[in-house]
Amino acid sequence: MEKEMIKNAKNFDELLDIKYGKIGTEKRDDFEERSQYFVISPLVLSNEHQNR
Repeated sequence: MEKEMIKNAKNFDELLDIKYGKIGTEKRDDFEERSQYFVISPLVLSNEHQNR
């Protein structure tokens, strides 16, 4: 059933809703937080390396 829903999703937000739940749910909030860390981590590490 989930595969069919994913196949019929019209945009990225719908995919996230199917996989992680609607915005504001615990699972979606956890995903959003981890995603932000994933994006920001290389920037922080690069900045630390430049400051040495």
